[in-house]
This record gives sequence, C-alpha cells and structure tokens, in this order.
Amino acid sequence: MIVLHRGVACDALQGLLDALQGTQTTTVELRNDGAFPVEVTLLYDDNQETVDGVIQVTGTERNVTIAAGATESLSRSCDELQAVIIDDADLQLVGELGPEDRSNLLRDGDDFRCGETIVFTFDHSDLILDFAIAVTTQSP
Repeated sequence: MIVLHRGVACDALQGLLDALQGTQTTTVELRNDGAFPVEVTLLYDDNQETVDGVIQVTGTERNVTIAAGATESLSRSCDELQAVIIDDADLQLVGELGPEDRSNLLRDGDDFRCGETIVFTFDHSDLILDFAIAVTTQSP
C-alpha cells in the first residue's frame, strides 16, 4: 500500500490511490456553513473501542482552518478510521475570539459504516454565539 502524508492535496491523492488499489475508505467532510472561518482539531483512531480521553492522547490529530462557506475533506482506509471526533472547533470572529464546540466521539459500526462519508457541518445563527456542529452520514 502506498501512503502519503501532508495536506489536503495529498489527502485527495491518497483517496485516489486507495480507490485504485481497491482499499475501502471512509471520508470525513468538514463543511463551514457560517459567515466566519472555523479552526478545527479533528482526531481519528484505528480502534473503534477507544474512549474520549484515550483518543486525545493516542489518536491522529489533524488541524485545519475552514474558510466561510468552504469545505475540506480527508479520506482514510476503513482500518485507519475506526473512531473520529471534532475535539475542538473555534469560530474565528475577531482574531482568536469566538465561541467553540466539540462533537461526540463517533465509532465505526455504531455511528457510521466503512465507505460512508461523515459530514461535520459548522454553523451559527444571526446571533453568532450559538455556534454548533451538526453530524450526518452519507452512504456511497
């Protein structure tokens, strides 16, 4: 198996290589439906039985800033992505000031299935302070 590291372009290329090699992947999509950038810390792990405190220490961390109205995604083999959590999402109103949120820990088999796309949508109302993360899954 060929494995690439670093950045969004490599994530897309890794997804293509996995598809060509017949490896099943799970995709995580980070969608910012808000009017301000969102700084996200995502953690994933290859153990679906992991717990919140453990994934924070042993999980693979991915940090990304998502522009207003933009979407970022990453794909990993189903073996690599057995559990995933948005550990921290900060709405960037002024500098680093703004509300924050986090998701629940999602596990393969309980909350999503191999091959699905897990969509984390970040949004707020006109009040801005009610920033929240919605989670959905999409089958291929």
